[in-house]
Parts: sequence; C-alpha cells; structure tokens
Amino acid sequence: MEPVIVFENVTAGYRVLRGFWSLIPRVKPVLYNLSFNVYPGDKLAIIGESGAGKTTIIKILLGLMKPVSGRVLVFGKDIYALKSSERRKLYRRIGYVPQDPGRSLNPKLQVIDILAEPLEAQGVPWRIIEDKAREVLGFVGLSDKVLDMYPDQLSGGMQQRVLIARALIHDPEILILDEPTSALDVSIQAQIIKLINKIYGARRLTLILVTHDLAVAQYVADRGIVLRKGVIVEEGDLMKLIRRPEHEYTRLLVKSYMFE
Repeated sequence: MEPVIVFENVTAGYRVLRGFWSLIPRVKPVLYNLSFNVYPGDKLAIIGESGAGKTTIIKILLGLMKPVSGRVLVFGKDIYALKSSERRKLYRRIGYVPQDPGRSLNPKLQVIDILAEPLEAQGVPWRIIEDKAREVLGFVGLSDKVLDMYPDQLSGGMQQRVLIARALIHDPEILILDEPTSALDVSIQAQIIKLINKIYGARRLTLILVTHDLAVAQYVADRGIVLRKGVIVEEGDLMKLIRRPEHEYTRLLVKSYMFE
C-alpha cells in the first residue's frame, strides 16, 4: 500500500537574524531530519507538548512552510515542487480543522458563508453549496437554523462542529485536526471525540490528530508518533506506546495521565 503522506528527512525552522544589527538571516531549526509515513485509512496521532514542532508539521503539510531540507510527498507528489495551481487542486483532497474555533471563525460571516468558502473556491454553484451545507451540518449534529447565525451566537462546542463541517464539506480524503478539544469543556470534549470517530467510521478517510493530550489520542487514534523538540522519539501502535513505552519522554507522558 502506497502512503498518502511521506515526510522524508525533513528539517524545518524559522528565519531569525544573527544579531541586532545584522541583515543576514539564519534558520533556527524546529524539526530535525524527520521521517514518517501516513497510509490510507490511518488514524494517526502526532503527540507532543508545546514547542515540540507539531504546528510546524501542519504548516508544512498545508503548503505554508517549505522545509530547509528533505521532501514532503502528498498523494505521491512533492508538494513544494508543484506549481501553485497544481498544489491548490491537491489540497482539495485535504480537510483541516484549526485549533481554537473562537479565533478561527470569521465573526463577520454567517455560518452558511463560512461553510461555502471551500466550495466557492472551486466554482461550485450556490444551490449545490446550500444543499451540501445542510447535509454536512446535519452530519455533525447541528440544525439548519445555524446557517443564518454568526459565530458569536454559538457555543464553543457548536463552533467546533462548524469548523469540522467546513473541513468536511468538500469530501476530503485526509482530515487533519489540530488540538480539536483543547478549547472545550470536558463534557463537550467527549462529544467531539465521539463525532471524530463517527466521521472516520462513516467516511473511512485518513485521519491525522495533532494533540498534546495522550488521553484524547487514545480514544481517536490507532497509531502514534511521539514528538519532542522536533525529533520523533517513539512511534508505533498507540496502545503499545501507552502500555509499554520505551522512551523516557513517552513514559513521562503516560505517567501524567491515569491509564489502567
């Protein structure tokens, strides 16, 4: 089976100046020689604390940050070797749920317009967009009434469902979720986890969960990558990582949660 995503010896970082008066930038690495594959139908969790490099992986995957070295293949294509028009077509096959719905939803747009954005960019007729919006809202557990509402009229849990609906409206093959429960109350977290598992069961897409929370990961993912300071310290079957962690950092993560 061919992987849908390949990270091959990827090093990436952010440009900084050498000194206060210098105009010569250098790169401060955040990821170091990172390699991993994601296969069709995977439920993969990328786990690590703040500063581990999780956000940088997402930026690279979404074409927002070119690595300093290495290759990133998505659906067999080197995304940073593609023309921008070809890259846009490729990203129609990916759905992305950003962190913190309160900051990710445009407060000036009604939900119908928020959901319409991915399809409008593809030139889909409005009548089809409206039908798809109603369909996907129902799937994530929201009524049609939400279409005419603004984000500040919705609860945090409803906002998160709108973000998920927007990521699903164009029927992606890969769904990337960035800390999808971190801004929510515990009771709402359980509902969103249940919804994520419903999405996977119904659509059988490839799921990538990015999280600092090992407890959330165990309810969603089958496979895990443990990231620390830009390096993969351990990867494999998630329950094996939890029950028999080999790396000291993974053991510390496990100890911080109450696993049986």
